[in-house]
Amino acid sequence: MNKTKLLDLFFGILLVTAGMGLLLGLYTGLIRMGLSMPTAFELDAMAHGPLMINGFLATLISLERGAALEKLWSYIAPFSFFLATLLLMTGYVYVGGFFLLLGSLFLVIIMGYLCYLQSVVHHYIMAAGAVTLLIGNVLFILNAPVFELIGWWIAFPLLTIFGERLEMNRIMRPPKKAQHLFAGLITAWIISLAIIHCHRDFAWLVNSLFLIGIAVWLIRFDVARRTIKSREWTRYSAWCLLTGYGWLIIAGILGMIYGLPAAGYIYDALLHIFFVGFVFSMIFAHASIIIPSLTGELVPWSRYFYMPFFLLHGFLLIRVVGDLLYVTEIRIWGSYGNVAAILLFLGGILFQLTFRQPTPAFSQT
Repeated sequence: MNKTKLLDLFFGILLVTAGMGLLLGLYTGLIRMGLSMPTAFELDAMAHGPLMINGFLATLISLERGAALEKLWSYIAPFSFFLATLLLMTGYVYVGGFFLLLGSLFLVIIMGYLCYLQSVVHHYIMAAGAVTLLIGNVLFILNAPVFELIGWWIAFPLLTIFGERLEMNRIMRPPKKAQHLFAGLITAWIISLAIIHCHRDFAWLVNSLFLIGIAVWLIRFDVARRTIKSREWTRYSAWCLLTGYGWLIIAGILGMIYGLPAAGYIYDALLHIFFVGFVFSMIFAHASIIIPSLTGELVPWSRYFYMPFFLLHGFLLIRVVGDLLYVTEIRIWGSYGNVAAILLFLGGILFQLTFRQPTPAFSQT
């Protein structure tokens, strides 16, 4: 087997690992909701957060960046997250934490190298996201309470997505002043995140205000406002993007009203607005771009994908209402529906790749 085939095999294993991290993260989330099923190994419900952030998102993002760089050393990051996922799924949460730290450190190096190759604002924003992941994982290893580190874990996918949207919106050519405003809002948002450790309530209030400002900027300047009039993947992606920005505004409003509790119903609502309402909206939106970049296969379009889209947001709304009303049963049904929506989306992607002829082009929304 030659070097190229070995790298392809290694890449495929890491990609499967990212999918495994997602599935295990979803399952441990259901365990937290009270679901119990026999498994071949012990699964710790407390691994839900690390699996979703590191086992899935960090593995996928670092793998995508590593593939873009085409440097052997750049695969150290996703491989470290791969090892961490194996340890987390077998209950070795804090041993796995070491590899989470190693993976996030190399992700920072990857993003720093990209900034060196091309010194542009969107790369610096994504690099800041990698740094926030590193900070969150350092706090995790130091056994900090989850409510102390969760802000940094939230920041990782948010900043990565903000940077990607700025990069993809070059077609809209936002004015320089608007781009500087966007960078300023993000910088202020990161600073307020750091202040949370000293002045939690005030800092989260300010953080929420800046978050609303970022979301409004994205709605105003994102190309999705134009592409929503297009068709197929392009139109679908626009709907996902604008809906995700709407959830960010809701998160900001709830954050201003309730702050960031250490646990409980409001805490649950805020976290899942971020990760389900925004992050998974962005994953749905960018699937037609991410999957071809990782697999080399284009995903044929189908109206089927609107079903998981509506289910995702409909059941998230149910979950948030359950949280605001302090009704556990409603929250549980909302969480089950969210998991079903994500699985239906993944199933649709796999079906299209397996049984449909690939389309000649794909969206760049």
